[in-house]
Amino acid sequence: MIVGAGRRGGIAVGWAAVLVCLVIGSAAVQIAGRSGADVRPVRAPVVVIGVAGLAWGDIRADQTPHLWRLLTGGAATGAATVRTTGGSACASDGWLSLSAGQAGVGPRTDDGECVPLPAVRDTGGGARVGRWDRLVDSQRRSEFSPRPGALGRALSEHEGCETAIGPGAAIALARPDGTVGRYSATVDDSALRCPVTVIDGGQVVESGSGRLNSLARIDAFAGGVLQRLDDEATVLVQGVTEPPGGTPHLAVSMVRGPVTASRHDPALLTVTSTRWGGVVRLLDVPSTLLDAVGAPEPAEFSGAPISLGRARPTDATRTVHELGAVTTTDQVLRRWAGLLLLTVAAAQLVLFAVAAFVWHRSSGRWRRGFAGATLAFSVLPVSVYLVSLTRWWHSPFPDVSLWGALAVTVAVAVVPVALLPARPLWQAPLAVSLLTFSVLVVDAATGTLLHRASPFGPSALYGGRYYGFGNSTFAVFSVAALVLAGAAAAELTARGRRRAATTAVAVIGAVAVAVDTWPGWGADVGGGLALIPGVAVLALRIAGVRLTPVRLAAVGSAAVAVVAAVGVADWLRPPASRTHAGRFVQEVLDGQAWQLVERKAGYALGSLAGGPVAWGTALVLALLVLTLAWPGRFSPAWFDAALREWPTLRPTLVAILTTCVIGAVVNDYGIRLVTFALITLLPIVVLCCARATGEASADTASPRSSPVGTRGTES
Repeated sequence: MIVGAGRRGGIAVGWAAVLVCLVIGSAAVQIAGRSGADVRPVRAPVVVIGVAGLAWGDIRADQTPHLWRLLTGGAATGAATVRTTGGSACASDGWLSLSAGQAGVGPRTDDGECVPLPAVRDTGGGARVGRWDRLVDSQRRSEFSPRPGALGRALSEHEGCETAIGPGAAIALARPDGTVGRYSATVDDSALRCPVTVIDGGQVVESGSGRLNSLARIDAFAGGVLQRLDDEATVLVQGVTEPPGGTPHLAVSMVRGPVTASRHDPALLTVTSTRWGGVVRLLDVPSTLLDAVGAPEPAEFSGAPISLGRARPTDATRTVHELGAVTTTDQVLRRWAGLLLLTVAAAQLVLFAVAAFVWHRSSGRWRRGFAGATLAFSVLPVSVYLVSLTRWWHSPFPDVSLWGALAVTVAVAVVPVALLPARPLWQAPLAVSLLTFSVLVVDAATGTLLHRASPFGPSALYGGRYYGFGNSTFAVFSVAALVLAGAAAAELTARGRRRAATTAVAVIGAVAVAVDTWPGWGADVGGGLALIPGVAVLALRIAGVRLTPVRLAAVGSAAVAVVAAVGVADWLRPPASRTHAGRFVQEVLDGQAWQLVERKAGYALGSLAGGPVAWGTALVLALLVLTLAWPGRFSPAWFDAALREWPTLRPTLVAILTTCVIGAVVNDYGIRLVTFALITLLPIVVLCCARATGEASADTASPRSSPVGTRGTES
């Protein structure tokens, strides 16, 4: 039987290796297509043609012939995140965001309708935007406290020659007092002589024939501008808001100029703020314009200069399809991500609650079915990332393909774990956590490519985090790391190697913290503050060291010191290359950090009103705390049985809860972070409890263990 178990273990390891190799291979293939050069395509003189509501689905040879020729002529392209508010977009949102370098919100009527762009009044030596005070006052509705006029002031202080054409462009280039140095209501040659010219190209209307007519007018207008530009000018056609109607879309971003003309292959646009080839942000445009003329960037700007990335398809139709597919993919993910979380959380809660009541009266077949379902739930978190390997979004029916691909991925991932013997009790958790940990480490090291088509990944439509570990990934990763460390410690402790067990926890924890916090990998500042205490608690308990208030204070101080050191190291890099950590350090220096902390605290508190999932999470969390804090009084017999067989399980759970609670406090996800952690942790714990209370089969031997907290011998 032992030989059979060893063979099954070998098969399991083989399957796990295959899955990890698939991840590495997929990432390597995608990275191989990247361009290593960081070439800035926008250089002065630059002309920006901003269009409200222009999406990639609008670019067609028969519908927008001038923009189509710009695309086929080798323009560099990208899909731009332009969402600045939670509701329907208004044209003023985008223009104000360009003006402030941060997400702005335009004024609305009492019933929430968009207020038309204000008229621009000629002042003799320039112009002034009408109702400017109302535009500034409307920023109180924005959570980022933007200050319109920042771009215009930075340009005027550097060059003193920037031209706005049209009312939207006047908002973008206005100074903090609402004045514009050079303004023209129409396009003529004299208006295109400054290093920076911003043009309001119009707005796409909502639907029907009116939409087609508006696109025709916008295209004809853009064609007239393009005819006036010489070969030395750079033109940026930029969508400044989402299409009307309230459905999130990524906007058009196209650049043509001397830099793009010199390339043999047309390129996708990229930017350090997204690290996502073909995806840029509207908030990167102000930084790009300042970089084009060599002007210093205001500290409050959140963007980075746009660069050229890997080559795009030379076929224009395929380019439009692929850039439009970024929107389609994200729309599918946002449509189902919440339902997936709700379904998994509810299904686990119901399944585990039923099992607790009927376990001792259930048949062997029911128990085997329960074990299989629990195993499937245990590999679901890693499968949510591995599903990206199936490229489900290329299907004609992406919604169906997403669910089908997820089911197939879970079935494949569960095979190596199912082949493992039931004893020692920590063997299956070790395999599951090792697979999850390895996949996420490899993904972090290769640019988190698996995240981009994962229901737990970032949203290009809504912005925020585009790379690294988001809150949901941090929850999954931290649970996997701590379970892996706890299971490895159990194996070493069972062999009498206490020091080796402590060392294993420290090494796994150090790798996890480095991967999570390093700016080029996980780029997760708050995660380090939560993960370091969890690792320290587990290591101290494995070493048999008591957790005193002084030691806990030292652990907290060490966590802050490590995260601060990473933040300062990131801050020392050029501003365009900084991640969240470096930008936070800059905000501390500028005295603006408290606004960020206050905003995130508000998000965290608001998560408690998240409905049944949030309330269920809080209930389960409270029950786990009671079970661990007062064993015997609140812990059921089946849980105690698992603790006896897996002596490091209790400190592992304490470490995970420590990380979860701190993570919920320091991250804006709040209680939702705990939800992701619990759906990762509970299947592993319940499976151990079920196996600990079930009858041992002939091929499962009792685990060799020594209680944690007693001295073992070093072998």
